[in-house]
Amino acid sequence: MFPSGDGVPSWAEMLHQLWMPDVWAFVVALLISLLATPVFRWIAIRRGITDKPDQAVKIHKAPIPYLGGCAIWLAWTVSLLLYFWFGGHRVTTTEAALLAGGAVAFLTGLLDDLFDLAPRQKLLGQALAGAILLAGGIRWLAYPNLAWLPFLNFGPDFWLVLALCTVVHFMVVIGAANATNLLDGLDGLASGVAAIVSVGFLLLATSLTAWANPAWYPEAVKYEHTPLIIVMAFALAGATIGFLPYNFNPARIFMGDAGSVFIGYVIAAMMIMFSSRFGMVKWFVGALFIFGVPVFDTVLAVVRRVLNRRPIMAPDRSHLYNQLVDRLGLSVSATVGLFYGMSLVSAAAGLLILYIPGRYAMLVYLGIGAAFLVVVWRLGFLRLTPEERGAADRFLDSHKDLFRPRGSS
Repeated sequence: MFPSGDGVPSWAEMLHQLWMPDVWAFVVALLISLLATPVFRWIAIRRGITDKPDQAVKIHKAPIPYLGGCAIWLAWTVSLLLYFWFGGHRVTTTEAALLAGGAVAFLTGLLDDLFDLAPRQKLLGQALAGAILLAGGIRWLAYPNLAWLPFLNFGPDFWLVLALCTVVHFMVVIGAANATNLLDGLDGLASGVAAIVSVGFLLLATSLTAWANPAWYPEAVKYEHTPLIIVMAFALAGATIGFLPYNFNPARIFMGDAGSVFIGYVIAAMMIMFSSRFGMVKWFVGALFIFGVPVFDTVLAVVRRVLNRRPIMAPDRSHLYNQLVDRLGLSVSATVGLFYGMSLVSAAAGLLILYIPGRYAMLVYLGIGAAFLVVVWRLGFLRLTPEERGAADRFLDSHKDLFRPRGSS
């Protein structure tokens, strides 16, 4: 994972040099999250800000307080601000955009928790967060090198390349925000998977930063954002791990959309920062697979809703974790543990990109994805049972104002 050769320190010495200045972001975020979560739980209970069961999609037995996402956002943001402050440098435009976009993503989710925003309103908020990243110089630019196809071998300044990269940029932000949001359906699931993804990104960024050190590996290509990704990953791991003790089954507080949309935004920002060099798509592919479990679950939910003619943006119990509980009878704790294991395997597979060429890694990833879909299909998880269809219909009936088809009265 790390470079080797004459004059190159051991991996332990590298980690000490690369992590010691940044590990405090993890410690600060962890402590803030541990201390702030019960405070926001108390506020939510006092204000009646709870997630109420509906016996359709939300089947928990009693109302559970929201606002856990406030603690996660606060922990991540404050830890980064303190890191910048004590690092002795002014906040750059890139860092300011990163924090501002995070605030917009968090507020979008919080407003949805409080007022049930329509899907298009949530998408606009997520797109605005992506636009702020773009304005701050954090943009997806990993258009592949197509020198072997002369008629497609465009440069980074060609208008078509810029347009495609901009589209992918917004797809990553909106896709990651919604994938994390959709994964937040069982106690401890989204926060635990996010912590694992953070560690995967931390290892990937650490390796790229080590390779870019001219004293260790003079010929390596430098990725400008990887040192910042290390800090971001440390902070997100601390914020989510600090929240977990209150969110394990039976959960005492939910993160809500304020937390899940914000976490998805941070993950998207890191994936885009891995993709800041023209022609180098492999690091984005590796990061995408580290984030593979939420992606797979979202693809499964969308495919299942399309096949069963259900609204794509309407919540239901079509997620893989729902099916494992509802159909196979697994406990919530067992299902969450299984997803943690899947996320660890996915993260390990994503880190393979460090050792093998991207085209071979893509074959591995496509094989794993195809095997996953075959297993899901053979288990019948792409079909709605009568009970699931009835529950989905009840939810739509109670939320007609949000999911009414265009042109209906």
